[in-house]
Amino acid sequence: MEVRLKEKIPGVFWPVHQAIRRSEVTEVVAKGGRGSGKSSYLSMELVWQLLRHPDCHAVVLRKVGGTLRNSVYNQIVWAIGELGCAGYFRCTVSPMECTYLPTGQKILFFGTDDPGKLKSLKLPFGAVGICWFEELDQFDGPEEVRNVEQTVLRGGSWTLTLKSFNPPAMARSWANRYALETRPGKLVHHSTYRDLPRACWASGSGPTPSTCSGRTRRRSAMSTAERSWAAVRRCLPICSCGPCRTTSWNGMTASTTAWTGAGTPTWAYNAAAYDAARRVLVILTS
Repeated sequence: MEVRLKEKIPGVFWPVHQAIRRSEVTEVVAKGGRGSGKSSYLSMELVWQLLRHPDCHAVVLRKVGGTLRNSVYNQIVWAIGELGCAGYFRCTVSPMECTYLPTGQKILFFGTDDPGKLKSLKLPFGAVGICWFEELDQFDGPEEVRNVEQTVLRGGSWTLTLKSFNPPAMARSWANRYALETRPGKLVHHSTYRDLPRACWASGSGPTPSTCSGRTRRRSAMSTAERSWAAVRRCLPICSCGPCRTTSWNGMTASTTAWTGAGTPTWAYNAAAYDAARRVLVILTS
């Protein structure tokens, strides 16, 4: 299967990919809100660079190991499929890893809440060349990240560090300050959902419902709704109807979630119902 990478990577991230390909950067810090496409791009970049460097492996990290499967693991599995490589990888949950069968290269997943696993990391050959810190702001600070880098990225001739996060509201957050620091080989990129093709607002830029587990399908659906909120707001009249009777409606209910978007306040709903006859969507808020 032939894949044109430029058709897969959104245009806003293409200069980043080119800079990596020209070996101009060794560290990419991607910051952006939900639906900005940063995780989808970085997952594809990680897989692509793994294929270009057959002597290295990749490590994907989050602060809490329990969040790996429903986030970065599913994201990497999606990227493998998106690049047309699903038949060449074997992905397992226990142990949590993706193995490129032609070479034996591995993509490994760890939570830094169990540092012993990182210290006992053993590879069949070569060294770790790619390291991705997802949700960077959830780590304890630059010292923890630096210690992990020194533990993981050693012994190889080529390295690439990827770091992504949703900028916290507090400007004093260590991750926000870190993104402002400059040094040779470091590229900081900022994106929003507005930078993606309009089709991505509806279809999403990450794992599709058909490729995820039930729990992940629900998370993906919520992410799609969040990405589409700006478009919905423009064409959906919103009004307060006060106390409503919903017993006669065959609507769906949902657990509390948050809608976020550029320029919109964060709010939550407890349940929703749709009256097909009147074409009215009712959101019951608390």
